[in-house]
Amino acid sequence: MNSSFFGINIGAQALYTARTALDVTSHNISNMGTEGYSRQIAKQKATMPIPLGTGKGMVGTGSEVYDIVRQRDVYLDTKFWNENKMLGEFTIKRTQLSLIEGIFNEPSDEGFNTIFNDFFSAFQEVADNPESMEARNGLKEQALTFTKFFNDAATRLKEYQKDINFEIGVRVKDINTIAQKIESLNREIFRYERHGDKANDLRDQRDLLVDRLSRIVNTEAKEIEAQTPSGEMQKQFIVSINGQTLVNHFTYNQLEIKVRESKNNPTDAENLYDIYWGGGVKFDTTSPTLSGEIKGYMDIRDGNNNNGFKGKIESVDIDTREIVIANASKGDMNETGEIKINGKAYKYSSFNYDEDSKKVTMILEMETPIEPGSLENQEVQIGSDMGYKGIPHYMNRLNEFVRTFARAFNEGKTRGGKEIPEMTGHAGGYGLNGETENHFFAYRNADGNIKNMTTGIDYETLTAENFTLSKDIDDVANIAAAKEKGLKGDGRMMQELFSIKINTEVFNEGTPGSYMESIMGELGVNTKQAVMIEDMQINISKIVENQRMSVSGVDSNEEMTNLIKFNQAYNMAAKMISVMDAIYDVTINRMGVS
Repeated sequence: MNSSFFGINIGAQALYTARTALDVTSHNISNMGTEGYSRQIAKQKATMPIPLGTGKGMVGTGSEVYDIVRQRDVYLDTKFWNENKMLGEFTIKRTQLSLIEGIFNEPSDEGFNTIFNDFFSAFQEVADNPESMEARNGLKEQALTFTKFFNDAATRLKEYQKDINFEIGVRVKDINTIAQKIESLNREIFRYERHGDKANDLRDQRDLLVDRLSRIVNTEAKEIEAQTPSGEMQKQFIVSINGQTLVNHFTYNQLEIKVRESKNNPTDAENLYDIYWGGGVKFDTTSPTLSGEIKGYMDIRDGNNNNGFKGKIESVDIDTREIVIANASKGDMNETGEIKINGKAYKYSSFNYDEDSKKVTMILEMETPIEPGSLENQEVQIGSDMGYKGIPHYMNRLNEFVRTFARAFNEGKTRGGKEIPEMTGHAGGYGLNGETENHFFAYRNADGNIKNMTTGIDYETLTAENFTLSKDIDDVANIAAAKEKGLKGDGRMMQELFSIKINTEVFNEGTPGSYMESIMGELGVNTKQAVMIEDMQINISKIVENQRMSVSGVDSNEEMTNLIKFNQAYNMAAKMISVMDAIYDVTINRMGVS
């Protein structure tokens, strides 16, 4: 038989259910503006009915809230993380490539084309007035402006590289901070949920951290059921970045940055970072699966368009540890550094490049003897190849320009030493005092001294950063305007040098101007591509985020409807208790009273 107060118990249960639903609704409304918050729903069901014992069925006992769940779609979360990594990567690339574009300052009155045209116009002035010291001084000033353009461009590129290097360090710290917070939340969530509760708000905080992590680096997060040593099944949250575990439930790995011992590219700034796992294993920044902001920064900082140093060992001197590398892809590497032979790293010194044979000799710095036959015919590489066109690529393109242009201008030869038809170069002309063999361009060495390039290999030492005028023309009378000695009014050498502007034999891309246009053209294409992909990713990310919000977001209209619905349920439950109270009052206090 039912309790005499059965009806009041059902009403009280209805009050509790409605009140809990109202509390959940209030929580949703108060977190409408909270980043990462997921809408929660109070799940309710009818409580266990009581059989009448008469064969006529069962009577209900009311309702209860059996769970409070957050609205979340794992598929949409995963899709958002996949799109977010691409957005992070190309936002960085768009920003950094736009900065690099600004270096060339085109089109403007201070850009390359203006400086280049003014430089050659000054040659025409000397050609027309070979004996004019004013015209010669004007040429020298324009030439200094010309070299300074490349000096400034290289310096700014190197400064950008340092800035990006700093940002990589910041992102590594961000990853470590996020990993630590996720591990801490895992512990809190486990503590709250081990007895069956739901830590919904803590789970939101954890998912928000994964959202942020996915912008920095490609991220995978999943919750699995794992068996503990005691045999108990336990939920564990695992986070991986670039395919390697960052957080494994109650443990997490840390990343660290280490300054490179040697440069990947000869033009690299000093003290660039490599990323390592805490155990000393290198984080694979060349992985084809890497993406996110880290990928964007790495591509811009290290991208050399796969133009690193490569070759094959031709011979080995076991006693001196000298190796000869044939088919060397380039000859402008650092004097000392690290070389990989069949994937194994060795320190080297005494890098020496022979322009004619395209061979390199160097000394391996080894404590143990070289095993006979162990290194011959092995593939070698200095640094790492990065397929993207980043700062090292554009530095290399500028270096190629100044080396090729300077040799053509000084000697009338291509960068490889081939004679250019109808071109003798500035060194073949004569100044006002009759002197010849004077160079026009030179380079500034590490000590700050100006040096002329006397051999082909010397031009490999010339860079956009150290490009300058030769000391030979400190006295502008030494500027070689004449083709023949003693003809002070002869301006034919100036005319010959002026023709370099339109000469198509100097560069594979055509004229010197065409070469520089090709640099700015590929930079413009890469920037436009980054902008296009970024815009596309912004749109895709918005679509996915809107889909997530349709599931997890708090809708004011829906919550207002729920507020009214649960308020009415609460009022009706209270009314029911009031009615039952009146019934019991009559039953207890008034029935049978005379």
